[in-house]
Amino acid sequence: MSSRESRKLSDDYEVVDVLGRGGFSVVRRGVRRLNGSRKHVAIKTLKRLGFTPPGMSRGSPGQKPPTWKQVSISDALLTNEILVMRKIVEDVSPHPNVIHLYDVYEDMYGVHLVLELCSGGELFDRIVAHERYSEVEAAEVVRQIACGLGALHRANIVHRDLKPENCLFLDSGEHSSLKIMDFGLSSVEDFTDPIVALFGSIDYVSPEALSQRQVTSASDMWSLGVILYILLSGCPPFHATSTTDKQHRILAGDFSFEEHTWKTITSSAKDLISSLLAVEPYRRPTAADLFEASVGRRGLRKTGTHGLEVVSRLQSFNDRRKFRAAAIASVWSGKVFLRTKKLRSLLGSHDLTPGEIENLRTHFKRICSNRDNATLNEFEEVLKAINMESLIPLAPRVFDLFDNNRDGTVDMREILCGLSSIKNSQGDDALRLCFQ
Repeated sequence: MSSRESRKLSDDYEVVDVLGRGGFSVVRRGVRRLNGSRKHVAIKTLKRLGFTPPGMSRGSPGQKPPTWKQVSISDALLTNEILVMRKIVEDVSPHPNVIHLYDVYEDMYGVHLVLELCSGGELFDRIVAHERYSEVEAAEVVRQIACGLGALHRANIVHRDLKPENCLFLDSGEHSSLKIMDFGLSSVEDFTDPIVALFGSIDYVSPEALSQRQVTSASDMWSLGVILYILLSGCPPFHATSTTDKQHRILAGDFSFEEHTWKTITSSAKDLISSLLAVEPYRRPTAADLFEASVGRRGLRKTGTHGLEVVSRLQSFNDRRKFRAAAIASVWSGKVFLRTKKLRSLLGSHDLTPGEIENLRTHFKRICSNRDNATLNEFEEVLKAINMESLIPLAPRVFDLFDNNRDGTVDMREILCGLSSIKNSQGDDALRLCFQ
């Protein structure tokens, strides 16, 4: 990795297209121009939140832009991610299961991290693209994540926001490496101060993080246990009708294997999940335990496969998660901290009735020329048909959230699940709050 404080990003890279957006960042595809070769990368731009060093007016002639060391406390997340990524470069990279940082550029508007391009898609997106998968495949996911976590933990780095959308496949190949990424909430022991008041998606948050006790590498292992539970059942382990109830269940370790889909899951898989979801951090296995002893590979061995029901439930969970991800990302943008309580009240877990879902499906089939996929114009027509015209200005951003392969269409089933998950929880207000 090199830090480019005197050169501009455009001097070395051509920016091609946008891959994704967050509340205070945007990720674009880039091409490195070097000696006639073209290397594809991901460029993550962390936006400065209005910071200007004392005595410096932004854009003043002859004055250098602020450096990352000068950012104020309001830019804590930006600074933290850069510090952690530099620690990864020093003590972890290159690693098959941890994203690699190539270059850092900066200007007065933000810091640009030039990263390894992971073109194989998110973990859950890859799984729901197949009708069936086995415990052995789930074990391989656990093995790769454990391998990456082991390297991070040996470097005293705690991820603190491990979840499926932060695990991307390097390429579309069947045996692609799975990469851990997004270190904005991470901490390094004796190096950075963890942002204790902030933590990741509540479904994956450990009891000690919820109660603001010491967060260690064991907290990442809890998150891995949640991921494995969802992989094998299609739903999260802590079912609740409200955020408060979910917090209580997490703090008590209140989950079960009583649902019928667990009848076909091996006892060794359930034992592994139970050990990872132990309330006391010291009872959880370490990443080294899972990888070096091959527990993740041998402990989940099974020749059978999970059927359509589990994959369908996983797809539904994944689609609802995408809508909520937009809301979570917006928390990092300026004044939205004040809206957190309202976000929680709007983004509930209510579903549409079977009749309402069928009504939505009917509109899609009537309007869409391709019964399986919808264009942006067709999606806007569906919004009109279901009396959600007020959301049409937001339609392009919602549409982009689900256009995974960037072909200008979205899977009708995915958008249907997403709409159904928020319709009963004041959907118009929720979507506006997510995307404004």
